[in-house]
Amino acid sequence: MKHLHRWMPTLLLVTGVGLLIPLGIRQVLRTPEESRPLAAVMLGAYLAWMLLESRVTLRETRKPTAERDSATLELYAVGRLATILLAVAFPTLEQGPVPRAVGLFCFIAGVSLRLTAIRTLGRAYSHRVRLPDASLLVTGGVYRKLRHPAYTGMLLAHVGYLLVFPAVPGLAVFVLLFVPAVLLRIRHEERLLLGSFPGYAEYAASRKRLVPWLW
Repeated sequence: MKHLHRWMPTLLLVTGVGLLIPLGIRQVLRTPEESRPLAAVMLGAYLAWMLLESRVTLRETRKPTAERDSATLELYAVGRLATILLAVAFPTLEQGPVPRAVGLFCFIAGVSLRLTAIRTLGRAYSHRVRLPDASLLVTGGVYRKLRHPAYTGMLLAHVGYLLVFPAVPGLAVFVLLFVPAVLLRIRHEERLLLGSFPGYAEYAASRKRLVPWLW
């Protein structure tokens, strides 16, 4: 069971890539001609992002299983995969190339923010929630402005993805499952951080979680 638990992120990644390629190609081909290049770029960019983060996913298989994840990763990953796959499995709402271009911009901005946050965390970053090393509280870089910029980037990227592929089932799963899974994960992480870092409460009091000036 522990072995399956350790390999679960990799299994979900392989499943996601394996299904996204054929479903995404079909969706691109049925996208209106004037928007098809944007859809093709979006599909290629999303797959490239998944492969880029696969290095982190594979590292998870070599880490100890002493995480405090409480299955939040599985819920988060299922919500993400369901969002991206349903968005390309069903016909999209009719819209022109301008909203799709805005979506592609949001996607690039979101992924850039997320990768910057991961790079800032360095060895403190993990897909799973683990008991943190007391010396690894990161408050610099993008963490000067937000407590969870990696999740901000993740959500912004998927808002962009759904503007390019606005299928109703994908939009529904994003709102009803993926976003709540991210919020649940944030709450879980913060409880652990508050109990592990004496200075975290002071740090958190001066920064919003996901959106500057709002929350």
